[in-house]
Amino acid sequence: MPEPRSFGQQLRDYRHQRQLTQAALAEEVGCAVESIRKMEANRQRPSRSLAARLATILHLSSEQSQLFCAQARMVGTAEAKQTSTPSGLPLTASKLINRQSEVATLHQYLNAEHIRMITLTGPGGVGKTRLALQIAQQSPKYFPDGVYFVDLAQATSVADLGLALSQALNLPSSKYSWQRQMQLHFQHARILLILDNLEQLLSATAVLRWLLDHTTGLKLLLTSRALLHCAGEYALPLAPLRLPTTSATLSELKTNPAVQLFVQRAQTLNPQFSLTSANAEAIKHICWQVDGLPLALELAAARTRLLTPEALLAYLQPPLALLTTNDPTAPARHQSMHNAIKWGYQQISPQQQQLLRQLAIFQAGCTLDAIQAIVPNQSQLELLDQLARLIDHSLLTMQAEPEQPQRFRMLSLIQEFAAQQLHDHGELNTLAQRHLEYYVMYCESLSEQVLEQRQALLAERENIRAAINWAISTQNWSAASACIVPLAEFWYRYGASEELQTWLDWLSAQQLTPTMHARCSEMQGYIAAFLQSQYRAGQAWYQQALAQRQALQQPAAIAENMAKLGEITMEQGYYAQALEHYRNACNLYEQLGDQEAVFAMHDCQAMVLVRQGQLKLAQQLLQQSLAYWQQQHILPSLAFSLNYLGMIALYQTNFTEAQAAHEQALAIWRSLDDQRGIASALNALTPVLVQQEQLSAALAAIKASLQIRWNLHDYDGLAWNLERFAELLSRQGQAELAIQAWSKAQQLRAELAVPLFEAEQQRLQPTIANCKQQLGSAQWQQIWFDSQSLGLANLIETLLAQV
Repeated sequence: MPEPRSFGQQLRDYRHQRQLTQAALAEEVGCAVESIRKMEANRQRPSRSLAARLATILHLSSEQSQLFCAQARMVGTAEAKQTSTPSGLPLTASKLINRQSEVATLHQYLNAEHIRMITLTGPGGVGKTRLALQIAQQSPKYFPDGVYFVDLAQATSVADLGLALSQALNLPSSKYSWQRQMQLHFQHARILLILDNLEQLLSATAVLRWLLDHTTGLKLLLTSRALLHCAGEYALPLAPLRLPTTSATLSELKTNPAVQLFVQRAQTLNPQFSLTSANAEAIKHICWQVDGLPLALELAAARTRLLTPEALLAYLQPPLALLTTNDPTAPARHQSMHNAIKWGYQQISPQQQQLLRQLAIFQAGCTLDAIQAIVPNQSQLELLDQLARLIDHSLLTMQAEPEQPQRFRMLSLIQEFAAQQLHDHGELNTLAQRHLEYYVMYCESLSEQVLEQRQALLAERENIRAAINWAISTQNWSAASACIVPLAEFWYRYGASEELQTWLDWLSAQQLTPTMHARCSEMQGYIAAFLQSQYRAGQAWYQQALAQRQALQQPAAIAENMAKLGEITMEQGYYAQALEHYRNACNLYEQLGDQEAVFAMHDCQAMVLVRQGQLKLAQQLLQQSLAYWQQQHILPSLAFSLNYLGMIALYQTNFTEAQAAHEQALAIWRSLDDQRGIASALNALTPVLVQQEQLSAALAAIKASLQIRWNLHDYDGLAWNLERFAELLSRQGQAELAIQAWSKAQQLRAELAVPLFEAEQQRLQPTIANCKQQLGSAQWQQIWFDSQSLGLANLIETLLAQV
């Protein structure tokens, strides 16, 4: 029995019956001669519409036409399998990593009848082409008439687009009739057309829309750094790979997509390369340094042939110059990250290029207010429009968080490129000065409660740091001091304490105004006494500041320094001196008519009186202050008074009243997110709960307080925590661990010169005596002595692990 004829044989036989050459048939059908040759050789299948047109021109009967068209589209034949392979796909050198969500979304879009145009957007090197290739490889079963991949990197006009499509689809190579040819051949065909690198052909939007309007089964998957803003366009922004967290463990790093891609690429060059505990930290920082961009990760990984990850990280400071390749097969725009970013930069207007350069002056993003203050000669509407264009071109992003102003930011590699352009265009000095002036104004506008605005300050930290460094480099002492001194506590907690100390030492040596010198002394004293618990050093700085303010005859500042000296001397156990300082400060505030400060000094005197055991007098002062704070709704001071009233109630063994006061104070401090206040209330609440046998609640409270103070490096507070923890442990029958905590607390107090006051010693005495009796004097002394050499961090880790 003869074998059935293939589609190619049928086409050739029918053509011969009509006495047509391949060229004549191609001319009548309106396709390329090469297409006829490939179809007759079973190397290409026609679309449904083209098969139907062939049947008409070949004068086939109705039955012949039906069989002919069915054979043309037959699934399962060798030629069908061959021609169903996507056309024009370049090779992929790496496995697609962590794009499952995007792949699923694209398949959902491609399977939706109403979605015809999808645009993959994102910055250069983010992996748009690689994702499109993955989709192309997975899509033939959904597009029986073909999946075609067209690289448009070299196309610069609509005519070039037509030529590229004509070649990919085997249409006649005419620049001017390709739209009509596509309509003719693919009007009812189900094909997926992947157009790669469309960002320089945004003018082709109307043509693409025309194609969709004049076909029924065509779908477009576009890759572009910019949106087309075309009716019916569905955008899928592609973000860099997820970066590892700062605390990521080795096992977590092994599953992180950015790390996986770096290691995978390194292993293609060196099969022995692996992620280890020795190089994990360096690889993590490399991923951060290159923003998690796949191209940048691959270019960085290629350097591991020569450099270890640790050495590579050192060279990536800054990274742009090192992120290159010598691969001759790579597109020019992908042979370096500089080229990849430059490609996108060249696609925007000169005005947008200038704005991008100007935005490079900002570090870690900025607000719209900051842009409007620094970028000159643009109306608000013009500026908004230009920002929108930069976002459209994937050169800028906008981020919005609850209760915070929206921020605009660039990837760090784009920022490095733009900053170099800013320098090369001679615009740096002017912009840096405007940047400094804005952030001086910003810092001066902050209220004294700086830490209450820490979220905003954390967002602006790098900008303020850059402003300080520019002020130092230009010897602008007043501007530098305006950004450093009012924010000293913020810099200490959320910057780098060594950096702050360097700044303050530098400022102290400059020719500042007498008032600013006094302010620097106060900040030095505040850091030493209240952030580092170095009370003696802090006392010396505040005494110097007091003398400076007295020479300047500034009574409010004199009173403030007296109050600080009162607190410092109180912590060191010099209660008479502390009362004198507080009373002198109170008198000055009364003369100034500052009622709020007067009541604050009453609270401070009450602190000293509690330590002296004068509980009733302290209680009277606190209750007077409490009424004022409630009336004026001054929450931080209200919480302070409540917490000390709770402490007095504890010493009076009125535990129910003490618990209520501490819990009210805790609720207020939590509402203010005041971490020091929260830690203080939880610490004070612990013995109250212990006395009422609420041991689980006491454990939770003291652990939370201990964790906060450990994070804040509050060693004075830690001594209190250790003593309260020991009290709880003793009640739980853990005598040995309790002794360790008491011993370490005493050691801390000795080092800091902050003795435990008598009322608290008397309260703890029965508990300590009971614990000593349980173990015996000899064992007690041995544990106490051994605990002196125990590391504080180890002890705190043990305590925080208690359950």
